[in-house]
Amino acid sequence: MALSPSPILRDRSGRTVDRFRVSVTQRCNHACIFCHREGIFRFEEEALDPGDYGFLAKVSRTLGISKYKLTGGEPLVRNDIAGIVRELKLYADEVSLSTNGSLLKDKARSLADAGLDRLNVSLHSLRDEVFAYIARAPLKPVMEGLTEALDAGLNVKINFVVMRSNANELSRLLDFASSMGVSVNLIELIPLGTPQHVYEREYVSLKEVEGLVERRAVKKYYRDFQNRPTYVLDNGTEITLIRGYGNPYLCSGCTRLRLTPSGKIKICIFREDVFVDAKDAIKSRDSAALEEALKKATLLREPYFK
Repeated sequence: MALSPSPILRDRSGRTVDRFRVSVTQRCNHACIFCHREGIFRFEEEALDPGDYGFLAKVSRTLGISKYKLTGGEPLVRNDIAGIVRELKLYADEVSLSTNGSLLKDKARSLADAGLDRLNVSLHSLRDEVFAYIARAPLKPVMEGLTEALDAGLNVKINFVVMRSNANELSRLLDFASSMGVSVNLIELIPLGTPQHVYEREYVSLKEVEGLVERRAVKKYYRDFQNRPTYVLDNGTEITLIRGYGNPYLCSGCTRLRLTPSGKIKICIFREDVFVDAKDAIKSRDSAALEEALKKATLLREPYFK
């Protein structure tokens, strides 16, 4: 792969665009109580195949987009997910994937062989009963999948949505992550997609737990992407705090577009009223039309929280 391209796309707020968050399916075998569905609440068909995603990456690279995060639903329910990773890697500098982990035991090796760079595994509790309450699914397959992913040599990070029901596990979680050699995203619960009664019962501000992380850290820095504060433990384990709602600082550092399963470019997780349909351009391999769709979507972007 050649050197990373310089970002060419820039929105009206001066923010560059260098990455895509791609929802490849709305299907999922978990039913988490807080799922935001990537801000897609209308039915979307899975309209794109691996070659389509490869074409998207080929054209997008000419405009400076070279990083991809695959999400769902649960992306591993797609039988061709390794093929999607492989096609993206022909043109992308980085392809990562966010999963609930339950299908990793059977798919981690194929993802590693396809060239997946990073893997985020949702692990919202280390206790069976709490995990079952949050995910409406058993914990054991997730733990088995996490182990298989590490054995396959994948670079793994844990996603942990902090809630009233699991906040008392934070210290144990940090110990677990340190012992496994994986880093952690601590994610603040957002109201998008979360039933109001669940949000009111479960919401915990990350300010309530940040002190615990800070006391265990030896270093703190801010990631360029979304200005995310990150703490480093003495063994190198990194703990990143993600406040996705009501956070202008995060919005000001956002550099991504989103793609829905049906091939629509979405400008923000919180905006379901603004799309640019790129499916026909992708399917017909029309580079010029896809470039125009990418440019149009970029100009429609604006910080949701200002």
